[in-house]
Formats: sequence, C-alpha cells, structure tokens
Amino acid sequence: MTRFGFSHPLILPLVVGLVLRLAAAWWSTGYLMHDDHFLVIEVGASWSDGEDYNNWLPWNQTGSPEPKPGNFAYPSLQMLLFDLFDWTGPDRPADQMTVIRLLHGLYGCLIILLGYHLTLSLAPDRKSLATTTAWLLAAGGFWPLISVHQLVEVVCIPPLLLCFWLLAKRDRLGWWDVVLAGVGLGIATGLRFQCGLIGLGLIPVFLSERNPRTLLGLGLTALGTFALMQSPDLFVWGEPFVQLRGYIAYNAEHAGEYPSGPWYQYGLTLLGLLVPPVSLMLLWGAFHPGRSRVPARWWRVAIPVLVFLLFHSLFSNKQERFILPVVPALIALGVIGWDLWRHRSRWWQRRPRLESALWGLFWTVNAALLAVSIPYEAKRARVHAMDFLWQQGARSFAMVQVDSGAMPPQFYSGTWTSYPVDNRQDRAGRPVADVVSGWCAIEPEYILFQGRAHLAESVQEYKTALPGLRYLTTIQSSRIDRWLERINPINSSERIMIYAVDDALDCP
Repeated sequence: MTRFGFSHPLILPLVVGLVLRLAAAWWSTGYLMHDDHFLVIEVGASWSDGEDYNNWLPWNQTGSPEPKPGNFAYPSLQMLLFDLFDWTGPDRPADQMTVIRLLHGLYGCLIILLGYHLTLSLAPDRKSLATTTAWLLAAGGFWPLISVHQLVEVVCIPPLLLCFWLLAKRDRLGWWDVVLAGVGLGIATGLRFQCGLIGLGLIPVFLSERNPRTLLGLGLTALGTFALMQSPDLFVWGEPFVQLRGYIAYNAEHAGEYPSGPWYQYGLTLLGLLVPPVSLMLLWGAFHPGRSRVPARWWRVAIPVLVFLLFHSLFSNKQERFILPVVPALIALGVIGWDLWRHRSRWWQRRPRLESALWGLFWTVNAALLAVSIPYEAKRARVHAMDFLWQQGARSFAMVQVDSGAMPPQFYSGTWTSYPVDNRQDRAGRPVADVVSGWCAIEPEYILFQGRAHLAESVQEYKTALPGLRYLTTIQSSRIDRWLERINPINSSERIMIYAVDDALDCP
C-alpha cells in the first residue's frame, strides 16, 4: 500500500468516515432487520451465558437433531465478545451493544481503505477516482449506518474487497497475492455463504486468461480457509459442513416464503442505495458496453460482481441486504466506468456544469440522508422495553401482542427465561382469566402490552381481570419506524405499555 502522510488524499475521507461511523454507533441504537439481531446477537449472547436461544445446538433439540439454517462463524465471534464483557464489563446489555457498534464502525473503515486501493489498482493513472470512491464509501448514502449494525452482509465486505484488490493489482499475479486473495475470499464465504458465488464467477475469467495455475491456487486457498471457518461443525456435529448443507436445503425448500419481487428489483434497490442522481451514473459506468480502455484485470472484479447480482436477481428470496457484499466493488467499477464514458461522450464533454450540478445535488440529498439515518433508533419500542426490564432487575415477564406480533429482543432484558405470550391480534383471544391461569408456573413480574389502535382495549381487559396491575411506563416507537411502516406495513411499529404484576396474579 501507499505510504500515508497528512497530505494523502485518503486521509480526509477516512477521518470523516470514522467520525460518521462513531456517531452512528453512539446514536443509532437497536437493530435494522430481524436477522442481524436474532440470528447474531441473541445467538452469541445466549451461548456466552450457557443458553441456546434458537436451539441451534443438537443437544438442545428434541427428537432427531437437524441443523438450523444458520452459520456458526459470525455468531461465534460475537460470543467471544460477550465472553470478554463478562471479564471486563460493561454489564448492561444496551451498553454492550454500544461497544459492539463502535467496534463494527472501526472495522467498517476498512471498506473505505480497500475500496480506495481497489479503484487505484484498476485505474492507476487516475488517482482522483480512487479518492471519489473513498468519499462515496465514507459518507455516501447509508454506509455509516449499516457499517455499525450487525449485518453479516457488511461484515464480509472487507475480506471480499481484499480479494478483489489483490486480484486487480497487476496482470501477472504473484503467488503471495493469490494466496492472500484466496484467504480473503475464504473468510468472506465463511462469514456469508453466498460470497462463494464470487469464486464461481472467477472460474471463466481465469480460464479465459489461460491461467489455470492461478485459478487452482486461489481455489485451494479459498476452500481451505472456508473449511477452517466452518470447523465448529466438527465439534458440534462431528462432521464437516453440516450447517452449510442445512442452509442450502432450507433455502431451497422455503425461499418462496420470504419477500419476493421481479428480477429487476435489485436494480431499483441499487438506484436508491447509491443515491440518485449519481446512482444512475455509477450503474451506467459499471455496466455500459465498450471496455476497450480498461485493463484485462477489470474482468476479475466485474464478472464475479455480475454473477453475484444475477444469481440474487433470479433467486426468489429477494431482501435488500443480500446484495450488499458486492456494492463497494460495484461503486469502484462505476466510478471508473463513468469517467471513461464521460471522456468518450461528446455530449457530456460539452456539459461539464451539468455533471457538477448532478454531483452537487447528490451531496445535498446525501447530507439529508445522513442527518436522518445516523441518529435513527431502530425498533426503539422493543429495545427500550427490554432495557427497562433490565433496569428494574426483572427475572420474568409476559407479553400481550395486541396489534403487532413482533418478537421482543430478549437479550436487552438480561434474562433468558421463557416468556408466555397472549396473542390477541385476531381480536378473538381466550378470556384473560383463562390465559393468566396458565402463568403461575412462571409468575411473570411484568406484563408488556404491545400494539397500536387496540392497545387500550386489551389493557382494560387485563385490568378488569387483574385489578392489582400497576402502570409503569409507555414506550413509543421512533418517528422513522412509524414512517417506514406507512411506506411498507411489513415494517411494523408499536407502542409498548409496561405494567407491574405485584400481587395481582393470584397463584397458589
């Protein structure tokens, strides 16, 4: 890598990117999506506490044990962090998550660094383009926000970018470059199975270069690293790659049960994620025909990225975060490709002020997005309700789901005790007296009422049956959560009212 000094063009975007990520880590609490909390934090934290929240481990499953559709690698790393917290603190789960977000923010700065060097390798005579890529990754769109949350699709990006950068450094690769690129690809695939598509995309590239030795070295190194990343399967199941086989089988069978959409959905996602109008310029630059001026090693990045996007566009399960692993590399390709296009296009050569105006509009819109996204308290009501229980020293609680069936992020409560749920969403639930009669085995200390329009009605039913209930607090969802729900009702938001049971529950 290039030696750094205070005048290095990468210094300023790195500093700005770090500041934005630390700000997001401090203010953007909660979790963005279900999986980045319940399949990462709840898993790792429960393992650290000697529990198994999702019953992923075979000895905690009833009947014939079967692998759950999960990957042990990333939750295991989180478990080690929670083990460290047991020694050093902090003790409060919400504070632990602040530390984890800060660590993710620091780690996320590698995306800026490696994106810069990838662009520089593909266009060594245009150093300003590398700086543009660095700025886009440092402060563009939602990168500061998503870099600090527990999205495995973001965590796998630095090793994947390392692989791309090493493969793009020179036309004739040295063995050290090949080995390190294989290690990066293996780590990325070990964290996120779908990154293996990058390896498949590299096969035709190196075959077309008539370079089977490089392909063999890269493949063996990547497979060896991936096997090492999946080695926990040997200790848990007694055989290799059990979780991978379970993951593939589950998705093949249940993919249609998840959000779907047209084949071009991810194109629309990229237009929004990369922020218009520059997103249009970047996508055109990355994919427009005519590549006479790009080096041959361009295709070592472009073809795998295209294979990755095509696979996800054709697969029925379409969730926005799935394509995140290749987006930084796509940005690098787009920046270079757009620069090539505008120098070839007489239309754009005659309109330099228009291009400047489009970039100005982009950064204006982008600044507004940063102002909204960095302080975003995701799933605020659910997280703050569980944190409130931790502050009360609660050992047990019950949940009454009125208009929302969202799972509470139990990690923040500090207890893994199973909680009873009264589902009253269909407005035809059992009489309250019959419901609470089955709670004596647990004797919940608190009852959480979760809902919106019919919340007061259900609370009144419980207060009639249990007149000793004592009101404590009401926690509202964030304004952005409510706005997202109006855009797409699948993003449910709710109020949560918390009552202390005290002696209201008459148990023998």
